[in-house]
Amino acid sequence: MDENKLKSIIDAEISNSLGYLETETTEQRREALQSYLRQPYGNEVEGKSQIVTGEVAEAVDGSLPSLVRIFSASDEVVRFEPRGPNDEAGAKQATEYVNWVFNRDNEGVIILHDWFKDALLQKVGVVKAYWEDKEDVIKEKYRDLTEDELAMLMSDGTMEIVEQDTQEFDQMTPMGPMKVKIHAVTVSKKQKTGRVVVENVPPEEFLISKKARRIEGSPFVAHRKLMTRSDLIAMGFDADIVDGIPSSDSLTYTPERLVRFSNGEQPDDSTSMDDSMQSVEVFECYLRADMDGDGIAELRQVFYAGNEILSDEECDYVPFHSICPIPIPHKFFGQSLADRTTDIQLQKTTITRQILDNLYLTNNARVTAVDGQVNLDDLLTATAGGVVRIKSQGAVQPLNVPPVAGQAFPMLQYLDSVAQKRTGVTDASQGLDPAILQNVTAAAVASMQAAGAGKVELIARIFAETGVKSLFKGILHLLCKYQDKPRIVRMRGTYVAFDPREWTNQYDVDINVGLGAGNRQEQMAMLQMVLQKQEQVLGQMGPSNPLVSMGQYRNTLGRMVEAAGFKDSAEFYKAIPPELDQQLSAPPQQQAPQMTPEAQAAMAKAQADIEVAREKAAADIQLAREKAAADIQLQRDKFQTEMMFRKQEFEAEAQLKAMKVGAGITSNIEIPG
Repeated sequence: MDENKLKSIIDAEISNSLGYLETETTEQRREALQSYLRQPYGNEVEGKSQIVTGEVAEAVDGSLPSLVRIFSASDEVVRFEPRGPNDEAGAKQATEYVNWVFNRDNEGVIILHDWFKDALLQKVGVVKAYWEDKEDVIKEKYRDLTEDELAMLMSDGTMEIVEQDTQEFDQMTPMGPMKVKIHAVTVSKKQKTGRVVVENVPPEEFLISKKARRIEGSPFVAHRKLMTRSDLIAMGFDADIVDGIPSSDSLTYTPERLVRFSNGEQPDDSTSMDDSMQSVEVFECYLRADMDGDGIAELRQVFYAGNEILSDEECDYVPFHSICPIPIPHKFFGQSLADRTTDIQLQKTTITRQILDNLYLTNNARVTAVDGQVNLDDLLTATAGGVVRIKSQGAVQPLNVPPVAGQAFPMLQYLDSVAQKRTGVTDASQGLDPAILQNVTAAAVASMQAAGAGKVELIARIFAETGVKSLFKGILHLLCKYQDKPRIVRMRGTYVAFDPREWTNQYDVDINVGLGAGNRQEQMAMLQMVLQKQEQVLGQMGPSNPLVSMGQYRNTLGRMVEAAGFKDSAEFYKAIPPELDQQLSAPPQQQAPQMTPEAQAAMAKAQADIEVAREKAAADIQLAREKAAADIQLQRDKFQTEMMFRKQEFEAEAQLKAMKVGAGITSNIEIPG
């Protein structure tokens, strides 16, 4: 396949994906975001209520804390399980390191928050995980370097001399005067680093084939983004090709961004006076194409901009991971909580506006007046205690407006109940409804809370089994592929070295979150029961019992700390190494049988011999210490004698230098004092 054919394929896929988004999601996303921000609907009438209720925001923001807490309550969001007996150590290290990379090397909680919020609000949330190589240049200055020292410094291939100042002078040696060079240099050192980067992708920037049901196996996936020409050249793309790409700001004016940003919030980068800082539209594409002609389509990464292919190479990983709160089977785009509540917000907004308008008219009632029988200036001046002059009785009559609030409030309550059934977000589940605590048993309260939390927990399970598992598998893949040296990180108060090259990259993935296990109080109560049983077994049968080890007991204590809301249980309880756990669980050695008098006598003699040998060894050690001390003193005396001769030599040399200075000869050699 030639380059022109590849361009045609990419153009067709981009066009189809953009059309798919415009017909399937763009308008719904715009409406959802507009409803979340409580922006006007456009049907407002001047002089009447223009309030917009917030059912969409309540549904999204009401479920978001529970979802984020589920996945961030523990430092181990995902746990890798070994597939064979030789994978135990690697799986444990992979679990610790991958979770550390996500939570500490990246802003794990913020990523989860934005990822989940995009999904709850705009159908699909997308994150991108990729390996980033960086090359930092560090400048260092060195002074008074000899030729040998300079050569040793530059033996490091990463060093490059930026500035150099060399001074030459004569130095007197036993062999006569010699030319000596002293260097002052500024060097730049290139330091290469790399790490896994996880970032959120705005929904409007993500493109996918309309044939796709999931990202895995999709014939086309792309990241549509604005990049400056400077950034593209820095990535290594041909400068001549990049300079020929026309600037573009079409992504800036997508419907989602126009709603997300108010007027003037998002600048137009395409109009910069500096050509290098102008923005161009770039498509980072992942597609399957048969480039080698063997009849099998390979996965390829192609950077495409302005009808130009900037790069094209085969790859083995698609860096995007998506979640959808309410998936529709056999379809990529499902529904969001916003989709379930936008119509309710419109209905409640309409009813609430009518109630407010009715209350305003009721409290500020209009009147009827007989023409020519009323002083209109008095009537139009509504002041407390004011007088309206009339010419006949009954010339002014109130125009009664029947109040409708009493009839409308039940409708509002009904709409609230509909929203709660659709989303599972209730006041009870958020602990905001004091009415449920009045004359209601604890079991009933727990039942109502569990019923409302069922939908939220289902969303959490869907997030876990789709996007979260896929993301952490991707992070592990990137570490095993690109990290080429051990990395030392601080974990649980100690420094640990991780080398992914020693792992197999073939582990089973398990989500380590408490889904479906009840709330935190229930978990704590269950852990208390487990702890009591463990303590009972250990107290009755000892550490070597066949049921509970000390390591398992410590794990229970750690789980209780995590259930209490603390992330690092090592702050409260020390970890028990496996070797120590096995030693503590080992059965005690059998007591030795009672010895006969002959055996006791033999043992006494053996102990006496041991004591004599111990005393002899102590004497030998003391003698060796004294000899070593004498040798050290001898070496010290020898060293002092040599230093005295060298001092005399330096003093003579200093006098010679002073004589040369008096004769106009300078030197920058410092004479040690």
